[in-house]
Order: sequence, then structure tokens, then C-alpha cells
Amino acid sequence: MGMNGYFVKFGNWIFRYRNIIFPLFYAALFVPSMQIFQNSTGLLLGAFIIALGVAVRCITIGLEYIIRGGRHGKIHANNLVTGGIYSICRNPMYVGNILLILGFGVFANSLLFLLLFFPLFLIIYRAIIKAEEAFLYEKFGQEYLDYTSKVKSLIPDLRKIKSAFKGYTFNWKRVLLREYNSLYLYISGIELLMFYNKVIEFSMLVILFVITTVLYVLMKMLKKTRFSDYAKNTEK
Repeated sequence: MGMNGYFVKFGNWIFRYRNIIFPLFYAALFVPSMQIFQNSTGLLLGAFIIALGVAVRCITIGLEYIIRGGRHGKIHANNLVTGGIYSICRNPMYVGNILLILGFGVFANSLLFLLLFFPLFLIIYRAIIKAEEAFLYEKFGQEYLDYTSKVKSLIPDLRKIKSAFKGYTFNWKRVLLREYNSLYLYISGIELLMFYNKVIEFSMLVILFVITTVLYVLMKMLKKTRFSDYAKNTEK
């Protein structure tokens, strides 16, 4: 087994335990570190990058989403998705996640995170991408090779962005049902970081957290009542 084979094997292992490993990166935001900015620049710039990451994820889900990217802890795909935003970038959800983790590092104003944990995050994601590429090549063969020759892995071809939206109706309902859990975690994380960095007082943290949690519970109730049938269909 060559170096690439070990990297693929490592990527498959990471994919299996990603729900345990990735939260550790968010926990690393609270590790004491030297600051990058001495003013509110980090908050504003970090918030912008986080919002951009969320937007990329929402656009991906709203246009043409890979319904099942993994099954039983293993990489899985029923079909090769190449439409929507996947026509300008092969891994748009990962681009969104990378922007998110970068944005949180800047928002936390953590030099340690940006110099150590963020590069480690990129290496781990690269391993997952390699593992997925190996799986997709084995399953779809030449069709996948043709796709990779036209579309880059992580760098979007913005010249094709108009055609990526053509013929698609943006599905806000699917975005809300798929992303409300993640949005709750992102917003709660921002609130905790603001308190940790003494931007807000504890009383304000409690108020914001209560509001965020109430909205989350309402969305969860809507999913089980008004959107129950739709939710079941989207999760198949």
C-alpha cells in the first residue's frame, strides 16, 4: 500500500468517526491563545466568513443536495451528483465547512487555532476527500473521471455560477429542515465565544441562548407536525 493508499485509509477512518472528531475542533476555539486583533476587526471579519460558509452550505442543500453522503459510518452514494452547485465545485459542502471553521477561528481571535488547528482540519478534510474520490472512482469509473476533469475539488469556478442556478428552484424548506440543527450550534457557539472573549456579559449570554433555544424548539416542533411528511421524504 502506497502513501496515497494510507491516506485513503486514514480518510475512511476519519469519515467513520467524524461526528466525534470534528466537535473537538470547535472545543479548541476555547483554548487560551495569543490574539490576532486588538479591536473588533476579528469579530466582524469572522462573522462575515461564518456567514459565507453558512450561505455556501444553504445554497448547496437548496439547489441539489446529496441526500445520503454516508451510511453506517462508511462513504456511500447512490448516484453521482453533478448538477446545481456541484457543477462548479465537487465538494461545496466541504468548502462551506472550511469557511465556517476558518470564520470561527478568526471570530475567536485565536492565533493558536489558525496556526495549528485550522491546518490540521484541512489535512483531515483532504484525507476524507481522497477517500471519497477513491470510492466514487471505483463505483462510477469513467463517468467520475470525466466529471473530475471538468470540475475542481474545492476551488469553485465562479464563471459557471449562472448556469449552476439555471433550471433549479431554490428549496428553502429543505434548507431549514436540514440545517436548523447546525444553525443552532453555530449561533450558540458564537454566543459562547462572545461571552468567553468578554464581548457580552453573562446575563446577555443567557438571554441570547434562551431566544436561540426557543427558536430551535419551535423549528423542531414544526418538523414533527407541519413538515413531518416532507421531512420523512427528504431523509430517505
